[in-house]
Amino acid sequence: MIMSDNFIDASSASHPDSVLRLSSAVHRFAIPFINPKDQISFETSFNTCSKSHSNTIAAMQQADNRRREIKAAMASGKVIHTSLSTSLKEYIPVVNQILLSCKFQPEVARLDKHLVFSWSSGIEYNKYNKSKEFSDSEALMFELVLSIATYALSESNIGCDSCVDGDFPKASRQFAKAAGIFQYLCDDVLPNWMANSAQHAELENETLAETRVGVCLAMQHLYMAMAQQMAVATVLAKPGTPNYALLGKLSSGIAAELETFVTTFRSKSPCHMSRIDPSFLTLITFLINIQHSLGLYFLGRSLWLNCEYGVAIAAISEATVAARTRTTPTGRGLPEVESTSPLQSLSPELSNYRKHMVSLLQSWEKDNMLVYFNKVPPSVPADKALKPIRMKKVEEYCLDIKDPLPFSLPGVCDEQEVSSPTKVESKTSESTDESSKGTNPPSYDDAMNNSSFQQQVDCDLARELQNKLNSE
Repeated sequence: MIMSDNFIDASSASHPDSVLRLSSAVHRFAIPFINPKDQISFETSFNTCSKSHSNTIAAMQQADNRRREIKAAMASGKVIHTSLSTSLKEYIPVVNQILLSCKFQPEVARLDKHLVFSWSSGIEYNKYNKSKEFSDSEALMFELVLSIATYALSESNIGCDSCVDGDFPKASRQFAKAAGIFQYLCDDVLPNWMANSAQHAELENETLAETRVGVCLAMQHLYMAMAQQMAVATVLAKPGTPNYALLGKLSSGIAAELETFVTTFRSKSPCHMSRIDPSFLTLITFLINIQHSLGLYFLGRSLWLNCEYGVAIAAISEATVAARTRTTPTGRGLPEVESTSPLQSLSPELSNYRKHMVSLLQSWEKDNMLVYFNKVPPSVPADKALKPIRMKKVEEYCLDIKDPLPFSLPGVCDEQEVSSPTKVESKTSESTDESSKGTNPPSYDDAMNNSSFQQQVDCDLARELQNKLNSE
């Protein structure tokens, strides 16, 4: 092979920064908010049944303190997500402990004051309607679920901050963590609550997105896609020539994960999908198509390095087409970016990426015509096509389960039999006040081995607690 002195191998051209920025473009969700008018107090509401037990009082006070910290963090002009996540991480196990205490001791779990939890959604936040609509519920499970979902979204925002700072490995871990928390919600918490709820049909349309199994499953796929985006960005940010073949498969896997997010959300919870900010859905459409384009781009770079010049040119040609703006709403390519769209911030990167591919394609076509003489197929052959891989794994979330707290009522003696449906033998309270004695709750493990406890669901528990509101 004879080459002129000024021949430059086009494969030596590095990828531009725009490829890194497009690969790492992610969405930052708002977090759910507690209603500022919500002034509930666990200590006040459970005063009568907890006042004889110092550990129960301490737990109620801890729950109130953490909840005040969470509300204060939400009320600040700019939410510090590291502080918010810390408070939520401490608050969630205590709320769950209170829930279990009521579930396992319904005969003595009495309220002195109504507990009405009020939250707004973060997933449903719409820039065209910035006024928060709050949803109220008396169910402790509602408070637990919204707290866990807020924790997931707060952790994802920490990931977004790390992405902005260029710490892609940390961002990847944070998104995988958020995916794990949503997986815990949709696999372990929500199915039992909703399956046993008499208000299931009503809740489907009226409650917040964060409380729906289908939404949480979709969010799991979204954050796994974002975690994999950060893995790609980590490789691109390193000096030297990356493994383009691997990057192509990862980008194709990201597109597949994002498509799964959309189809899951649309099929499992269409009413909640209709409430999402339209600009977010446009962003997802943009990301799916840009990841398809990037996958083909990386494939072309890999093929060129492997001396498969004709197929490499075909791959870059397809990547160029995939990065064009579509001419119809359902056509192939990127959605049109409106002047007010958040996607405007990516317009310079998209323009540079397109220019880079045109320049690279022209250079490769010239080199192939003068030097390599490879046949260029009309499209990438099936045996050379990308095989998507999903490399990242969720970081599993496990709630720290605490044993139920003891409750008792004045006049309830320790010999009294525990009423149905929660007959569990336990030792008596060690209260020094003989008139305030009641039964200690079983440990969590003992209670969960008793099938009768599984019959008490939280929606029924909430109504039962309110019916027992002390008015005597």
